[in-house]
Amino acid sequence: MKLRKLFIAIAFAPMAVSSEDLHVEINAKGSRAELSLQQITQRVQESSELIQAQKLRSESTEAQGRQASAWQNPYLAAEIGRLRDTYNNRATYDFRLTQPIYFPGKQSKHREVFERQKDMQEMQTHDLAQSLALEATYFAYAYHIAESKTTHIQKRIERMSLMRSYMRAQAYVSPAKIIHRNIVTNQLVSLQKLLNTELAAAESSWQKLNIYLNQEERIDVNTPWLIELKAFDKGQFLDRVRSGNRRIKIKSREVAWLEASLGLQKKIPLPDVSVTAFLRDEALEIPGPNRFFGGAVTVPLPVLNVNSAGIEAAEKQLEAARVEKSYVQREVLQLARAAYAEYSQKRLLLGSFSAGNIALVEKQMRYADRELKLGRIDLLSYLELELKTHEVLNSFYDTQLELVRAITQMIYLMGESATYTGDLYVFQNH
Repeated sequence: MKLRKLFIAIAFAPMAVSSEDLHVEINAKGSRAELSLQQITQRVQESSELIQAQKLRSESTEAQGRQASAWQNPYLAAEIGRLRDTYNNRATYDFRLTQPIYFPGKQSKHREVFERQKDMQEMQTHDLAQSLALEATYFAYAYHIAESKTTHIQKRIERMSLMRSYMRAQAYVSPAKIIHRNIVTNQLVSLQKLLNTELAAAESSWQKLNIYLNQEERIDVNTPWLIELKAFDKGQFLDRVRSGNRRIKIKSREVAWLEASLGLQKKIPLPDVSVTAFLRDEALEIPGPNRFFGGAVTVPLPVLNVNSAGIEAAEKQLEAARVEKSYVQREVLQLARAAYAEYSQKRLLLGSFSAGNIALVEKQMRYADRELKLGRIDLLSYLELELKTHEVLNSFYDTQLELVRAITQMIYLMGESATYTGDLYVFQNH
């Protein structure tokens, strides 16, 4: 009886200290700003320097298109001289105004090339925005889960520390008790290493998330656990990937851009003309003033350079883009099949690793804590349950993160068929 009272006195003293420390930690977390997935997505899409840079490239291309299709400036030539002979010593004047004119269709083809390039860049901007938002979502979950694992391991360390304190307070120590105490001590060493690993993982995940958020201090993230994920038809999913995937659309726009570039290269040899109007005035004494005016047309003859090498280069670029498009289509569909397979397999685990089951497992552990203190279960059974509880919780967290990875991949692959704004269930909408 005295031994049990001694255990209670020793056990509850560390618990009081630990509770106070935990209270301070909760208050510290509660004082942080919190962002939801919708807010994270909005911040990424509005503030990312990469997205802003891509938009500026698109605007630059648009300006280049306006410049490339603009008219050329006219040329003004003025000549002033003096005619001196036996009868005359007078000034002469010659003025020429020349306007270069593109061959019909060249300006529109120039404009088309840049319009096609702009279309491709705009699709790249949308693709980048969704990709960064989904990456930020994944790291938000990774950060939250790493912090949850850290809290769980801290609780394990507290539990093992209390147990070791109890065992050290025992008046009589048998060889079996010595072995038990060594087991607990070694477990604490292992847990400390595991805690450091999870602290590093939490810090790493936060730093990766903060690439997108650019916060000066840590924040909390509201990452709702995935529940009740639906099964849906694989064929419909692949159809949505084919119709909405932005990588495929980018390649299609690149092919259209290079087709327009090839059309421009074929028009380059067509001769641009220059139209000239001139005026010449000679103030002669004998036989009298002469004034000449008229016009001229200058046409280059495309006989030495017909841009054959430029056309060949454009054809090769177009052929390469078409081959790449074929590969991208195949790669995207294979990635979609792989993501669907991972999602389908992980989804089945949610029934075993639900949030309700986690609460039940923790309740079972608290029951084991109480029964061990009362001496109604042996230490080895308790340690085995404690280890299995840890494995179950880890499986829950890992399953969540694996599902987030699969779902974010599926949303990205569907592209325009599932526009992401912070709702991970959007991929299930038909």
